[in-house]
Amino acid sequence: MKKAFYILLIVSVFISLYLFLRSTNIQASISLLKQLNGKVVYIIFCTFLAYISGTLGWKYCIDTENRLSLWQLFMYRHIGNTITLFNPTSAIAGEWFNAHRLIREGVTEQAAYQSVLLSRMIMILSQLILFSMVITWFLLSLSDQLSGPIKYILFAGIFTLLVICFLIAYVLLKDKKDQSLVSPKNRWEHIVLYIKKMRTSLGEYIHHHPEKVGLAFFFFTIQWICSSMELYCILHFLGYDIHLWEGLFMDTLIIISKSMVSFIPGQLGAEELLNRLALYLIGITSAHLWLSVSILRRARQLFWSGIALLFYIGIKKYPGTKYQGKIACKS
Repeated sequence: MKKAFYILLIVSVFISLYLFLRSTNIQASISLLKQLNGKVVYIIFCTFLAYISGTLGWKYCIDTENRLSLWQLFMYRHIGNTITLFNPTSAIAGEWFNAHRLIREGVTEQAAYQSVLLSRMIMILSQLILFSMVITWFLLSLSDQLSGPIKYILFAGIFTLLVICFLIAYVLLKDKKDQSLVSPKNRWEHIVLYIKKMRTSLGEYIHHHPEKVGLAFFFFTIQWICSSMELYCILHFLGYDIHLWEGLFMDTLIIISKSMVSFIPGQLGAEELLNRLALYLIGITSAHLWLSVSILRRARQLFWSGIALLFYIGIKKYPGTKYQGKIACKS
């Protein structure tokens, strides 16, 4: 059953990637990349910093004595992120892949699934807190052109985000209770018992390793900031001077909004519309800028998707730590 799901997952990724390529203007991407010349390196570097920060955040969520290198985790997480991007099941498939790779490296099944669940929750928490901060900043400094009702909606959005943050923190930090349960009689009771055990396991890890959880939160926050630097660099290189907070505001708004349409492979069409909306909200109304930004971000996605494909081929050819050793020898 797992093998069938794995094959179906890979096939769906390649189909989604094919649809993504069909809707991408390759010639326009190449033209814009030539226009930026070597400045493209800065955009790629910002994305790399975001990926490596996210990998460090995940590393501190893994409860194991196995010595897993940062390089291994970076490869696995990057492949998982690409699966998340080009798969209708979104994060579910990507996190399943990450957990599956940890299990193959000798991490216990419970610790593997616990790590992807905890990292996902901390990622969401850090992102929502950052978004609450940038929305507040936006309302105080850049919302003169917005009408009263829209401002009230945004304030309601901030309140909702803070409530969600509180609920996530409550679930993670709530004192554990005895979750012992009579042997489950049906599938529903079995699922409920599994969820309770996982929540208890998360709580135990957080209470026993608060410094690691704090570091995970720190690195995931750095991930979002570095990710926004990519958008900041793109706009700066295209001749638009914006503040870092504006870049963080736009990137966080786009990421959170895209999560609502994550079932669309590659978020085709959605990202372009969100780029246009985000630019409008900070006062940039250029008729063509949003298209240039979308083309450059798609080019970046293609580059890193190619890297993920190379990683996947590598771990299939050199399973486990053998691939890591092979890469080290070549370098």
